[in-house]
Amino acid sequence: MAMVEPNRVAPLVADLGFLLRWDLPTDDRDALLVVALRAKATERHFDPELVTYWRTDQRRRGRREEVTLGALPPPMSEYAWGPIELVDRLGVSNAFFSVGGTLAAERTAADTAVLTFSSPGPIVARGGHSQGYDQLASELTAFHARLLVAIDFTPGAEARIAAASPAERYAAFLHHDLARIERSSLMRDAYRDDARLLRVEAARLSRRSPEAWDAGARLLADLDLGPDAHRST
Repeated sequence: MAMVEPNRVAPLVADLGFLLRWDLPTDDRDALLVVALRAKATERHFDPELVTYWRTDQRRRGRREEVTLGALPPPMSEYAWGPIELVDRLGVSNAFFSVGGTLAAERTAADTAVLTFSSPGPIVARGGHSQGYDQLASELTAFHARLLVAIDFTPGAEARIAAASPAERYAAFLHHDLARIERSSLMRDAYRDDARLLRVEAARLSRRSPEAWDAGARLLADLDLGPDAHRST
């Protein structure tokens, strides 16, 4: 797991409830979402009181986790592929999506805690009170839905996906969607600028993590989601 130093990220949310610092990773750093939980709403920005995300248990089964100021996760842990949601005292929310990564939690004061989600893949905004949709948000959530279908119908799929690293899951997504784009001009038109971004990300990930890039292709094949599967999609 990548180590995150809370004293370096806490200033990013000194006057904010959250900050998606970087939605995409680069060769030099991971994607980063920082969240502040406070006992009292500042009413200066969005003030989250509840954070939900997914993690994998010891049986490699996904489970939804809830975090509040009074119920923090361990100082350093892993989180799984899936949605991340921030909810305030009024029930208003902001949504994100990630392929998984590292979650750091630190109580920075008696009435404040900072959560830091980092990932070698994207952490993308999916709309809500304070934000719109990032590039790749729709494509990532659609691919996640395909994985959920595989979990329902392919024995061992959930454990196989859970065993993959976040970078491997991201590589599987890139392999999958690039194959769709290459097969169909209609898909290329539908993806528009996202098609170029997918190609750039594929080149970066294959250069930065060639083992993860190859493992992503194997994951797709194991789940029967590779380039030769379901050609009508």
